[in-house]
Amino acid sequence: MDTSMVRRAGVRPVSTVEEGALTILNLATSPTVEGQTGLYFNRLREATAQAQAYDPEVRRRLQALSLNLTGLSAEGLAALDR
Repeated sequence: MDTSMVRRAGVRPVSTVEEGALTILNLATSPTVEGQTGLYFNRLREATAQAQAYDPEVRRRLQALSLNLTGLSAEGLAALDR
């Protein structure tokens, strides 16, 4: 998506903000994916993420980093799920 974050990274956007928003809106409201979680999509197609997304150690490190950066705790995050 053509966002300032993508441009600052020096990456050429593959879609416009409008196209990205339409994809997100469609996935958020589509009965086709209702009730499904943990899926990865490339535009409107279910796809396989990069291998590191499935690596338990990488996922643990990402969660720890995310909790640290946001000031949340694992317990606080679990409480939000309830």
